[in-house]
Parts: sequence; C-alpha cells; structure tokens
Amino acid sequence: MKVADVMTENPSTIEPNDTIGQADEIMNQEDIRQLPVVEGTELVGIITDRDIRSFLSGRLFGTPEEREKAMNTKVATVMTSKPVSLSPDDELRDALELLIEEKVGGIPVVDEEEGLVGIITYVDMLRHFLERWQGE
Repeated sequence: MKVADVMTENPSTIEPNDTIGQADEIMNQEDIRQLPVVEGTELVGIITDRDIRSFLSGRLFGTPEEREKAMNTKVATVMTSKPVSLSPDDELRDALELLIEEKVGGIPVVDEEEGLVGIITYVDMLRHFLERWQGE
C-alpha cells in the first residue's frame, strides 16, 4: 500500500509571512495539529500546535501589547524549516516507521519538485487500519 492511498490530499496550508495567530486559528477551526508552510506550492516548512504552544508559553501572560505582538509573529520564526517529507509512491509501512522515528504526528507528502500534494498523519493511518479491520 502506498502513501497516496491513505494521505489527506490538498491539505490546508499557511505561508511563512502569515502570523502565528492565523496558523492557530486555522488549526483550531479545522481541528488539525500540523500545518504545512508553503511558498507557492513548494513546501518550505511545517508548524505544529506544539510549536505554537511552546512559543506562546509565558508570552500570553504579559500586557495586551505583548500578547498581540506574540500572535503577530511570523510563522517563519517558529516553523520547522525543511521538514522530513514523503513521496506519494512511498510505502505506507515506511511512512509509519518515519512517524514513529521522528516522533511527529504528520508528514508532508511532496512531488518530485517539492510541491506539496498531501499530508499523512497518524489519524489517517489509524482510520485506514480501522477500515481494513472492519472489512474483515
């Protein structure tokens, strides 16, 4: 089974110059934990809810101006640049091993030109395995 068979296609994304507040809002609205960062279609990073919580810890207890400044920080400041990624043609087993090895909840899926085509998360995998077991 290939990554393409299980991944979420056309995931929500954010750009490096967007703000932490915008990233947080998208993640909350869509109930997701990671957001690929793109310039055009090229994957340049990933930002997670953990990245945002870590960055904001302590900053939200300051003055209203300090809180606003923190929420207006650019995604590029907090994101992980050049994240690990997969190809749609990679084996699902390899994706699972990489999720465990990297201790991440999701991995962007890119084409040959590093263009984002999807994301595969532990939820995608659990859903896939549950559907297979229910079909037995």
